[in-house]
Amino acid sequence: MYLKRKYISLLYVLIIALTVGCSNSMEEIVYNFPLERDVVEQVILEKQLTWRIEDEQSLNEGQSNFSLRDEDNVFCSINSTDGEWGRVIILQFHFPLDYTTEQIQQFNKEEWPSIFELTCTFYGNSKNAKKIYKEFLGYLKGRNSNEYDYGYFTKRIDDTHFRVKLAPFTNNSNYYQIATLEILNSETYEKRAFEFAKGWINRAKRQGIKVLDNISVSDIIEIKTEDEELRLIVEGHLEDIQELKNIPKNLQEVLTHHAHKDDYFTAKLVDDTSSMDVFVLATSLNSRELGQDRSHHINYYTKGKLSVINFSPLNE
Repeated sequence: MYLKRKYISLLYVLIIALTVGCSNSMEEIVYNFPLERDVVEQVILEKQLTWRIEDEQSLNEGQSNFSLRDEDNVFCSINSTDGEWGRVIILQFHFPLDYTTEQIQQFNKEEWPSIFELTCTFYGNSKNAKKIYKEFLGYLKGRNSNEYDYGYFTKRIDDTHFRVKLAPFTNNSNYYQIATLEILNSETYEKRAFEFAKGWINRAKRQGIKVLDNISVSDIIEIKTEDEELRLIVEGHLEDIQELKNIPKNLQEVLTHHAHKDDYFTAKLVDDTSSMDVFVLATSLNSRELGQDRSHHINYYTKGKLSVINFSPLNE
């Protein structure tokens, strides 16, 4: 009886030890940002990628940038930032001019899953890598790179935003290549919206497009101008947000690329004066966040009085 009790006790201790050990082994590693060289090399080795570091730079405090190449001379930069602008990692890719259709097909099939896992591992959420990649593949099913030009996949899990910019492969537009893959938190997402909006304004001015600031919704409805296109900044919030079943003809006519229905949705822009129908570029902000008062930066097309919201920074 004593030996039996002793055996049961030892078995119980062993089970607890194994459980704790498995729990610890499953614990997510969160690497300090900006990433350091030994961490980048270690994770790349663990993921069995053939990338080698060619150069390392730190242009600003709290930032690191690594330039890498693989065996086929595909270039990748890994930029990680922390501090004032929050936690963000960005991977950018460039392919050799002589890269073939067969090579891009092989790269997309074999390297894409590892790239998603690599980026998520660096950021500290590798547990989401397979889910994000599955969603990404689902996004690709609905589009053809030869028909829809660029693609912008965006997905959010809790406080983490995933963004992928796709570009048609240079040597065969039937295939996409990943141009940029980035992960950032909500704080960073909101801060970067301000920077993107500033760039949007500056580009418009360089192009000679009028920018009308502090304009109300009722003013927009009454706009009369000979300009074909304007830039508007309107403070308000969004209501009645809806997905598109297809791209309306009037929207496609004013866009410079062939848009996909998943790249836009519809909403009502509301302020103290009135409300109006708008198109909104796809975002990973949720309905509650878009219902807050924001500075909506709008491309306004006078033909058809069409409004497309590009950026919506929070009002300070």
